[in-house]
Amino acid sequence: MTECSRDITVYFSDIHPAGILFYPCYLEMTNALIEDWFAEELGYPFSALHQGTAYSVPALSLNISFSAASRITDLLRLTLGVARLSKISFTLDISTACGKDAKSAPLPTKLRERMARFLTLESTD
Repeated sequence: MTECSRDITVYFSDIHPAGILFYPCYLEMTNALIEDWFAEELGYPFSALHQGTAYSVPALSLNISFSAASRITDLLRLTLGVARLSKISFTLDISTACGKDAKSAPLPTKLRERMARFLTLESTD
């Protein structure tokens, strides 16, 4: 399978006050990858596709999961592949990887106790 990849550096302007990448930035980076893919690999730049034809590329569904935080100066590799392709739609599989991953830390006990009041399903841990 052919994939399209881009390396993107996390800059200070991408960082949330908590010191990690502000999660909407992942969507902006992902959209930039999709636009580059259309222009460079498919020969259909968004400027021509969206303004010069009756076609567009709307996002109908997003399924996002995060396994680690990204921090300033991290080099992220975004990789795009086509997971499903039909006559009228397609599904992209886009992943992001970083050479150094942050470790998760336990929630503060008082915060976890307060959150527990809002549980809708039983927790297993």
